[in-house]
Formats: sequence, C-alpha cells, structure tokens
Amino acid sequence: MKYILILIITLLLVSCNTSNGSKPKVASSYGTQIDTANSSVAVTFINDYTKHLKKDDESHIYDTNWIDCNPLLTKHFKEAYHSLLDSATKADPELGLDCNPIFDAQDYPDRGFSLSSYDSASGYVTVVATDRHEFAGGFPLVLKVVYQNSTWLVDGAGMINIPEDKRAKR
Repeated sequence: MKYILILIITLLLVSCNTSNGSKPKVASSYGTQIDTANSSVAVTFINDYTKHLKKDDESHIYDTNWIDCNPLLTKHFKEAYHSLLDSATKADPELGLDCNPIFDAQDYPDRGFSLSSYDSASGYVTVVATDRHEFAGGFPLVLKVVYQNSTWLVDGAGMINIPEDKRAKR
C-alpha cells in the first residue's frame, strides 16, 4: 500500500508540472504556427519604418540617422544599409539606388504590415500588407530576426542581408 501511495503522489507531481515554458504561438492565415514573441520585433520595425516614410518631405527616404538610431536593428543591418547606399551612389551619383532597399521596391503599403509567417529555425519573418487590396498579392516582404544581447533584433529586410533566393517574389 505504501508503494501505491508513493506512485500516485509521484504521478500527480509529474502531471501537475507539464508546463514546457514555451512562448505563445498563434496560427497564421496560412495555417502555420508563428512564435509571436520573436517575430513581433520585425512587424514593429517595418510598421515604424512605414510611419517614418509617411512624412511630407522627401528628406526621409534615405534617412540614415533614423536607421542608425533605431534600437530594433543590429549593427550588421546598419552597416549593410550604409554599404548598399554608398555603393549605389558611387555607381550612379545622380540616381543612386532606384528603390527603397528595406522594401526591395519603389512603392510600399502605407497602411503597414501584419505577420504572415515565421521560420524559427532560420529567423525569416514574412509580413504582408495590412490592407491586402492595396497591393496585388499582398506585398509580401521578408525580414530576418536574430537573438543578440538577450533581445530579438532585425538583422535583415528586403535587400538588406536577405539572400536573393529568400526575398519575396514580386
């Protein structure tokens, strides 16, 4: 009887401690599981950037100061952004880069983005236009998040640190 009681108590203790400590996941519109804690930094960054671009003047388009001061970006992202702009300016001083490297396009959804999918193994996050009617195909955009210094940061977006084969097809 003593052994049965110990067995029951042990089973109760084990069954009461089933929490695995995982972060909350939500299903995307495509039926995949998305870890919102890791990918939310990408959505926050791209929506902040979209709001930043809505200014009335044109000086904000290649505002390196905004990029340099953004705490959601890695140093690697900032260096790659500057390098891309510098290379484009050297290649064509008058035109420079003929698109926005973060959106990998000339135009962008001005109503922002929402999460579409997240690959936790690679850190690639795909977002789509919040108003999908604004752009045919939803304007998918790929970003990359990495875990650095105890926080999740954006390390790639559009043309910045995203390999050609991982970029959103337009």
